[in-house]
Amino acid sequence: MKKYLMSVSAMALGVSMSSGAVLAQDENFKLEEITVTAQKRSESLQDVPIAVTAISGEELRKGNIASLQDVGNRTPGMVFAAFSPGQPEIAIRGIGTKEDGASASDSTVVSIDGVYIAARTAQVFDIFDLERVEVLRGPQGTLYGKNSIGGSINFVTSKPSEVTKIRFRQTVGNYGTLDTGGMLSGAISDTLFGKIAFSRRDRDGYIKNVLPGENFGEMWGEQETFAWRGQLVWAPNDRFEALWSIDGADDSMGATNREPIGSAGPLHDGGHASDPVAVNEALGGAGSPWDTLAETEGYTERDVFGTHLKLEYQMDFATLTSITAYRESDFDWLEDSEGLPPYPGLIDLTGQSGNPGPLLVDDASKGFTFDINDSAIETSEQWMQELRLTSPGGETFDWLVGAFFSDEEIERSETFFFPTLGGPDGSDDETSYQTHEGKSWALYGQGTYNISDQLGLTLGLRYSNDKKDGTAEVVLDRGIGLLLKPFDEVAFSESWNDLSWRIALDYRVNDDLLVYANVSTGFKSGGFTGSASTAATAATPFGPEEATNYEFGFKSDLFDSRLRLNATMFYTDYKDLQVTRFFQPVGSGFGEFITENAGEAEIKGLEIEWTALLTRSLVFGGSYAYLDAKYTKFQGTPSAADPDANFDGNRLRQAPKHSFNAYAEYTFDLGDKGEIAAKLDWRYQGHSFYDADNNDLATIPSYDIWDARVAWMSADGRYELAAWGQNIGNEKYRTHVFTQRGSRIAFAQYGMPRTYGLTFTYNY
Repeated sequence: MKKYLMSVSAMALGVSMSSGAVLAQDENFKLEEITVTAQKRSESLQDVPIAVTAISGEELRKGNIASLQDVGNRTPGMVFAAFSPGQPEIAIRGIGTKEDGASASDSTVVSIDGVYIAARTAQVFDIFDLERVEVLRGPQGTLYGKNSIGGSINFVTSKPSEVTKIRFRQTVGNYGTLDTGGMLSGAISDTLFGKIAFSRRDRDGYIKNVLPGENFGEMWGEQETFAWRGQLVWAPNDRFEALWSIDGADDSMGATNREPIGSAGPLHDGGHASDPVAVNEALGGAGSPWDTLAETEGYTERDVFGTHLKLEYQMDFATLTSITAYRESDFDWLEDSEGLPPYPGLIDLTGQSGNPGPLLVDDASKGFTFDINDSAIETSEQWMQELRLTSPGGETFDWLVGAFFSDEEIERSETFFFPTLGGPDGSDDETSYQTHEGKSWALYGQGTYNISDQLGLTLGLRYSNDKKDGTAEVVLDRGIGLLLKPFDEVAFSESWNDLSWRIALDYRVNDDLLVYANVSTGFKSGGFTGSASTAATAATPFGPEEATNYEFGFKSDLFDSRLRLNATMFYTDYKDLQVTRFFQPVGSGFGEFITENAGEAEIKGLEIEWTALLTRSLVFGGSYAYLDAKYTKFQGTPSAADPDANFDGNRLRQAPKHSFNAYAEYTFDLGDKGEIAAKLDWRYQGHSFYDADNNDLATIPSYDIWDARVAWMSADGRYELAAWGQNIGNEKYRTHVFTQRGSRIAFAQYGMPRTYGLTFTYNY
């Protein structure tokens, strides 16, 4: 901790002393100021004493940033993974969530225009028509409340304009890519303004089925998504403004590429139980991460709808803001979970009586696999209301107070299909039914006392109450129940309270340099294990998480605002972590996923972001994150595969020690013929684990990715034609890993192969 503090302090001192130096000779250009609402008021990014990554709408467009995963690729300390296209696993500084049950809570708040999105299956959406994206790193409990223990991601849409604006986008590319988008905005009357926008993205499959049979040669993994948004702003006078927004999405996506990546020893399946070599050969996979041996083509179907009304009234002493929102989503997903070919009936595995055979229960060291398809159906509804009173700002004492309420309902069923196991017709279907109703309310306030023109002291406090009610039931359609044991519906209920707080000092050394230190806390609500194998597990709550974060950093605009250099060092004391892992009871070959509270963890790190105008034509930017995230005390529940279950000293999942991203852009001025801009992006993510036991199989090895873009823009800015490529090196890199049989066999998903195309944009 001391050496990190010294490093950041020395860096801050160095940039302060060097701010008078000359970076470039031309005095007529500088970096643009970025306005953010990270503290629920409009402020310059460089005046906010919080670690914030802000990506402007222009940067989103130039970087082909179209998804939450793309945002994560460009945010220091953030890692995005997904078990399916609609089940994200977001981690910021190693703080994330693996549990995907109906009552699961996230570690990062995802919101759009201040509206919190409760359902995880609705958090991944097409990024279009945005003014910016803000990623707040570290616990944000005071202003963002429950489940912001890792941070907050805010999508800010562009608002209706007073003058007519038109934008049209058309993209063509490999894999049959055909993307179309548009926006129309302008005045309807002197006091009423409107906007409509849409985005459609179509792409053919990129995963080739190489399994002999009826699906051989088919291309899977296609995408058809359509998203739209409409907004009206009514501003009858200078004091009052009403914004009504409505949006929706209809997404249809094909299979993901599940690839077996190895086993921890001899591996059996029932039909070949006496010949483990047979299935071990299959573990060689399809030969490429973009080929598959799966016999079932998966899919994801999702419909999302949302609307909100934001009212603002400016009084002499403060602005009153009300946000009323409703959101709903429907999610339907199926996947061949192991990506292996089907096998004959498993008599050796189950025994003719339908009871587990000795292969499973006698020797926990023996690995096995089976043909399994996983399906989930989820519907969600959510109401949210927030009231906020905010002082004008720029005074001796700047303050805000607010109240928050949300009501969410989720119904989820998850079915495991074993096409060649168990029942009389050779199949085994096991379904977990879950319902969840969550009610939350909170009161919060934050104030900054500007002791002088240079020194400010901030205090914040939030009281939260979170209540969860639900039911769970497991039904066997046929067979013996390998993963889930049948039980009648069981009801459960639990509530939690939390008091989050923040103390911060910021000091304006000069116009170019701000240094700050803060201590903040975060809270993640407790919950119940989804897809539990027993009634006892389903009804047993896991407790909330708590984190206290100590942070010191600086923000600087140097060399006449041609170099922006921001850095932060942090130490997080993380308690009662909610860890989801595969648990294999002693004396049984069966297992289940359970979520339990780990003891404690420590997270230390350093993050640096920079943007430099080296010349009028050349821009260089990027970020670096160092992360040391380890369990300091975690005694898990002993299992057959791990009778010790002591994970002290292990690294947290989704916590690479090093990650970089960098870009360079050079612009050629063509005079009245416009300009040509060439941009090269590079990112690197270090090795990370995906299980608490730090199993060597459940890892994502380090990788680096290159993207490129060359664009011509007309002199008046109306027309642009861009050629682009992503993953131009065709890197084969993992994006998600999961295990079976007590972490004895692992499967991975891989990122997209090389893609390229042309994009035409018209602006009016």
